[in-house]
Amino acid sequence: MARNCVASINLNAITNNYLYAKSLAPESKAIAVIKGNAYGHGAVKVASHLEPLADCFGVACIEEALELKSAGISRTPILLLEGVFEKSELALVDKYELWMVVSNNLQIEWILESSPINKYNIFVKIDTGMGRLGFKEDESPKIINDLENCDHINKITLMTHFSSADNHDSAFTEVQIDKFNNIVGNKQNDQSLANSAAIMAWNNSHSAYTRPGIMLYGSSPFPLNEPLNNLTPAMTLETSLISLKKFKAGDKIGYGRRYVCKQDTLIGVAAIGYADGYPRSAKDGTPVFINGGIARLAGRVSMDMITVDLTGIKNPKIGDRLELFGSNVSIDEVANYCDTISYEIFTQITSRVYKTYVS
Repeated sequence: MARNCVASINLNAITNNYLYAKSLAPESKAIAVIKGNAYGHGAVKVASHLEPLADCFGVACIEEALELKSAGISRTPILLLEGVFEKSELALVDKYELWMVVSNNLQIEWILESSPINKYNIFVKIDTGMGRLGFKEDESPKIINDLENCDHINKITLMTHFSSADNHDSAFTEVQIDKFNNIVGNKQNDQSLANSAAIMAWNNSHSAYTRPGIMLYGSSPFPLNEPLNNLTPAMTLETSLISLKKFKAGDKIGYGRRYVCKQDTLIGVAAIGYADGYPRSAKDGTPVFINGGIARLAGRVSMDMITVDLTGIKNPKIGDRLELFGSNVSIDEVANYCDTISYEIFTQITSRVYKTYVS
């Protein structure tokens, strides 16, 4: 492998983050959310490592569930977080005994009309203010009642999703919790409310099932300036220097000549770009770690390369390794420089980046 652009994924870090999520809500089971190829970390690898202790896995769709089943994931239940998209998928739900979310009347109709061999485990999604999927307050009681009266349903869990749990200053999470409690009333069904942010900050949302997602991968759901937490970064993205050149004060670097050297500057070129998933939106000054110090992005990200101001870096040479993010450069800091979130950067790492796994 000559172009040594690597994402190294520490599976033990993911385990530690899962256990940390469990410790914050010790009375809850935790659905490990591994949709989107485990947020770019590799769903099969992550699920295989977590299966001995995971309570459930959460995926987006039937295709993601079948990938896990084909890889031998059999002990841990798998929840379809968006449910089924067409009636024919219910045969696969039945065959593999998948759990599923229901969030619209057509899904309810399909379920009630079906005749599965195995009874379904259903999560009824209630829209308490996210404004996305889920049943509204006035229709929820009838939906729940219809499902409770269906002979081929084993268990019904009631769930909602928070829109603003990552904002400590917003009162809307409390509004959603109150609305959910009013809708549920005295029903004794299990409940699932808390995503990563709510697990960490809203104890009154902890119930039978939590749903840790981004926190599994060592990224905080909160803004960069929030207090540090006990999460361990799971992915380290690295590449190497492929060129070193000296430039004079006033020289300009890269596409659009965006970066202007303020002084005589040593510029390094590193083998990574937006075709690898490193964001083109990264601003000048985005940190990278090299030879024990922090260097800074200098110029626009290209398809295959970035240029880096190596001022203050000790003895840089071609072949030296750069960490784009990991234990020395926070993914959340990089995301902040890119005006995005860690979720997007993780999931956009492309197949051109070689993945290695450490456990």
